[in-house]
Amino acid sequence: MPSKLEQLRSGIDRLTPLFVLIDPMVGEPLPGIGAPEPGADMNLLRKQLWQREIVGTALAKAIALPPHLHPYLVQLHGPDDPLLGLTLDLAEDERAAAQAGGLDGEGRAAHRIGGWLQSSMQSEELAGLVASMCRLDTDAYTKATYLRLGDRRVLDLLCHVVDASRVAGQFGRLQSWDYLDPAGRLRRLRSPGEQAAPLRLSAGEWQRLVRGELLHRTVAQWLGEIAQTDGVPPEVLYAAAESAVEHAASAARVWPHRFKTAGDEAVWAVLSLLHPSLPHAPAVLKLLADSGSEDDPPEPMRYLHRDVRSLAQQASAVLNR
Repeated sequence: MPSKLEQLRSGIDRLTPLFVLIDPMVGEPLPGIGAPEPGADMNLLRKQLWQREIVGTALAKAIALPPHLHPYLVQLHGPDDPLLGLTLDLAEDERAAAQAGGLDGEGRAAHRIGGWLQSSMQSEELAGLVASMCRLDTDAYTKATYLRLGDRRVLDLLCHVVDASRVAGQFGRLQSWDYLDPAGRLRRLRSPGEQAAPLRLSAGEWQRLVRGELLHRTVAQWLGEIAQTDGVPPEVLYAAAESAVEHAASAARVWPHRFKTAGDEAVWAVLSLLHPSLPHAPAVLKLLADSGSEDDPPEPMRYLHRDVRSLAQQASAVLNR
């Protein structure tokens, strides 16, 4: 079986310029650049660090983000460029960090490697296209302006919510966009043609994307638990995770003393994915209903996952007799 790097290389057109998209919002992927000094030329600093041409994206003025935190493109020297393998390794490390520990972890990590783009456009045109796709356009009433596509988890969730064909329909002469999904699979979006169709989200689609942070955390912890048993991740992640997150929100309304943070909801969502009998286990419901006392306040869900899992497993064993 070819390695992941070989798979990525095999789909790259050697005649079309190749770029890696970087999201520096929570820091640079390579050490060596900290917070910029006033007046510093970030693209020059990045060029010196990467030893490649750098193209910055100028996000819309409505997006209140300092320019040094805007996504940028690093132009690679084709599929044999060592930076292709390096950035793939960095993406894998980001994914592993988010999933480390499963329910004992946080389910969060910086995702700075947005993907690998090929385009016949001039690099500045490509940067302009990426910037335009990052400007949120929706029927919903919201103060949000930034669709953070430099974070590949946002791109992956967007493909689930609106369908990959609508996402790729914006590309025009951006021929392809490869990225690593949360399960470690390489995904490829291909432009259907040179005519680009801007993406406008319905109010319902935007509301689903708003849950992204909790969904990403749930998916990461879920995949971390699956990895601990050498299990195979399901092909479809978000449909199940969305349902589990909705159930967790309902549980939080019933037992608010057990759900103090989004982390508690993520833990319950993951447990319900791992143990479908969980919501129907009397011992679990009894534990959740226990409101404790002033001297012994109830622990939030994120500290109870071992107890809840044990009770759910016992209930499942009884049902399967």
